[in-house]
Amino acid sequence: MTISERLFDDLKIAMKAGEKIRVETIRGARAAIQNAQLEAAKQKYDAEVRAIEARYAADPAARETALAAISADPHAPLAAEAQEAVIAKEIKRRHEAAEMYHAGGRAELAAKEEAELAILQTYLPTQMSVEELRPAVAAIIAELGLSGPSSLGKLMPVLIERFKGRAEGRAISQVARELLT
Repeated sequence: MTISERLFDDLKIAMKAGEKIRVETIRGARAAIQNAQLEAAKQKYDAEVRAIEARYAADPAARETALAAISADPHAPLAAEAQEAVIAKEIKRRHEAAEMYHAGGRAELAAKEEAELAILQTYLPTQMSVEELRPAVAAIIAELGLSGPSSLGKLMPVLIERFKGRAEGRAISQVARELLT
C-alpha cells in the first residue's frame, strides 16, 4: 500500500473519530503529495517540449504536430520513493518550525508542530538511531580508507546515498563527525 493510499484511508478513520490535528496533518500531507505530482507532471511536460523543439527546430509543422500530441497526466501517481521524500520534507519542515517556536518561547505552537511531526513519522520507515548508525558508518569509513575531519567532504555523499530514507541527515552528519575526529 502506497503512502497516498494509507493517507486516504487514515483520513477517513481520523474524520470519523473526530481527531482534528490528525485530519489537518493528513490533509496537509496529501496536499503536499498532490503538489509534488503536479510539479513532476510539469517538469515531464517541459522536458518533452524542449526535446521536440530541439528535434523539429527546422520544421515548424512537424513541431506543432508533435507538441499537440504531448500529454502530461497531472494525476499520475508519484513513485514510492518520491512520496517518501515529500513526507520527509514535511517532517523536516515541522521539526524546524518546532525548534523555532521553542526558541521563541511558544511552547503551545511547538507542541502542535511536534504532534504533527509524530503523525507524519508513522508514514515513513523507521529511522536508524545514532547507535545503529555508528558501526555502519565506521565500516564505510574503513572501506573507503578515510581518516581525519578533512575527509568529511568525501564521506558525506557516500553516507547520504547509502542511508537515504533510512536515517536522518543530521544524525548521519553527527556520527560521521564523531568518528572522523
